[in-house]
Amino acid sequence: MKIALRHKLIVLSTLLLNHCFASAQCFQEIGGGALHTLAIKGDGTLWAWGRNTGGALGNGTTSDRNVPTQIGTANNWLAVSAGAYHSHALKTDGTLWAWGGNSYGQLGDGTSTTRSIPVQIGTDTNWRAISGGYLHTIALKADGTLWAWGYDYYGQTGLGTNLGAAVPTQIGTANNWSAISAGSHHNLAIKTDGTLWAWGFNIYGQLGNGTPDDKNAPIQVGTDTHWSLVNAGHWHSHALKTDGTLWAWGSNYFGQLGDATNSNKYFPIQIGTSTDWSVIASGWEYTLAIKTDHTLWACGSNHNGHLGDDTTIDKNVLTRVGTDTDWNKIDAGAEHSLSIKLDGSLWDWGDNLYGQLGNGQINNFKKIPISITCPELSTVTLSSFDKNFKIYPNPARHDLNIEAIYNIIQITLTDCNGRIILTELPNNTNTTLNVNYLQTGIYFLRIAFENGSSVEKIIKE
Repeated sequence: MKIALRHKLIVLSTLLLNHCFASAQCFQEIGGGALHTLAIKGDGTLWAWGRNTGGALGNGTTSDRNVPTQIGTANNWLAVSAGAYHSHALKTDGTLWAWGGNSYGQLGDGTSTTRSIPVQIGTDTNWRAISGGYLHTIALKADGTLWAWGYDYYGQTGLGTNLGAAVPTQIGTANNWSAISAGSHHNLAIKTDGTLWAWGFNIYGQLGNGTPDDKNAPIQVGTDTHWSLVNAGHWHSHALKTDGTLWAWGSNYFGQLGDATNSNKYFPIQIGTSTDWSVIASGWEYTLAIKTDHTLWACGSNHNGHLGDDTTIDKNVLTRVGTDTDWNKIDAGAEHSLSIKLDGSLWDWGDNLYGQLGNGQINNFKKIPISITCPELSTVTLSSFDKNFKIYPNPARHDLNIEAIYNIIQITLTDCNGRIILTELPNNTNTTLNVNYLQTGIYFLRIAFENGSSVEKIIKE
């Protein structure tokens, strides 16, 4: 059970340092919708840009934005996921929020009413992961249970009825789900025993069970127990095994599977022989992947340059993008691509018809990754009366101690430009950071608790 804060968190001030301007290095989470983009900065604030159909950007309007625009003032956002025209996000307190199109109940608030600002979905505080499909949503709770809601014509909610749901509804009774990914109309999931499961639309074999038949409840894909990561695209699927191999199945008209053919696959097939794949992401008809050496690769449709290889030529094998070796996180919209590098800088490329690249332009698609300027980084602090933790010594020379009343979920240290220096997951009330290696200067420490977060200014002597 979570312990409620005894005092209301009070925002005292927003400190903008005149001598330290934010550059590109500041984002820590990204999510690509069909035509819009979501991102969370190192200070826990939420941002959006691109197409704003149905209020998908969450800024209270339906006007498109071609630069990052902050959503509200909260600074405890933890994770984001964008569907076609709807958006979801989790806060550090485990609550679930949604906004945007809602004609099929894909927001989960029990209505079909469009929302142009985030609304909390239910009252639960144990949501752990969220993934938005075209018109449906799936999610995991901390207890390992699996939930779904929204459009269900193809059985994509997995509830076994094809009737859909307007509120989060549990799929079966299993409590050992560990990873999820929603495609346009199908879903993939992994259990803690390493087994792979799928359900929903299946005409192109995207469920991987050897048939083109839809399934309205999860079915196991094969018998392997070594699956570690899944990613569902428009009509195709990818997954990683624990040995670092990459596997794919489903629609392959544009070569999005990466197996050097353009034929659909109804069972998972291994892509190449590499054993060093670490991250995968799928757009509508293309795929992005990162290896353990932090190189970036892509295959599939490319008419808007969304493979990032400076061409508009489709590729049916995974092709390296540029020569950089610092790619860290990736995601994909319909035909625009997103990545965060190791230094926290945000890069994107591909379709930009509605400003979904966030570079201040529209219409001009980009065939290579471009850096997106970070909005000014702010720090939000709590009043000393309400603060339930202490940081000492500050200024610090060797070690920085953090003691809190509540469980510390995540610690992120950034420099004054928003560049992420380190991220740790203490999962306790006390921790010590070694800052001896840092250069003398000003840094910002974001501390995320189960029931809130704070960003504190740190001085390294």
